[in-house]
Amino acid sequence: MKKCPQCGFENQPHNQFCKQCGAKLTADEDQPMTREAAKEKSSKRKRKVIYLVIAIILILILVLFGIAQATGKHSSKSPASTSPKTEKKTSSTAKKTSTSPASTAATVTSSSSGRQTTIQAMPDVNTKNLTTQQVNKWVYANIMADWNKNNTDKPPLTPADQDAFIFNQSTDDQGCVEIQVQENHQSAFMKSIHAYPESTPTIGWYRINAQGYLQQGTPGSDNWNTIAQNYQEP
Repeated sequence: MKKCPQCGFENQPHNQFCKQCGAKLTADEDQPMTREAAKEKSSKRKRKVIYLVIAIILILILVLFGIAQATGKHSSKSPASTSPKTEKKTSSTAKKTSTSPASTAATVTSSSSGRQTTIQAMPDVNTKNLTTQQVNKWVYANIMADWNKNNTDKPPLTPADQDAFIFNQSTDDQGCVEIQVQENHQSAFMKSIHAYPESTPTIGWYRINAQGYLQQGTPGSDNWNTIAQNYQEP
């Protein structure tokens, strides 16, 4: 029934005007919905359900993405925790390598006796700027190799026997370092071969020329022979 909003008279559902007062009637709230209205309402409900499903899917995607990100960060941190120790070890090794010049071992063998002498060749050392100790070691390395090769009837020289010789350094007129080498008959090695204790004979002259080469020859002359271009130690 349609109730008149003006006089309250109950009219038939199909009436458009009130029979009592003639006022225009409006649809009653209790009137059943038309097919179109029902269809529209059902469509709205479906859209709400679809939107809700989409929202749930998006939330699940975000949650899964967050979990994946957290897992990735955790796995990336695990190896990194051990990396500082590795870096420290690497850096300490690098320091040790940088403080000592590159060296290679050269072995000199006497063909007559089979006696071997090992000399450390250090090509990275600047031979134009050597210390007094380095100069003496370079000269001794060559003396030791020659001694062990030529004096097969005597005990071999070792790196610890450098005190068996006396190294006197001076500078010549050309600015080259000259080294006079004498036998030290007071040393343990020279005593072991019964060297005459009252003498210190000169066994050779050496120099480092302007190019940084080690030479052997005669002072005050041009008679110098290059015996080594790279720095060596016994």
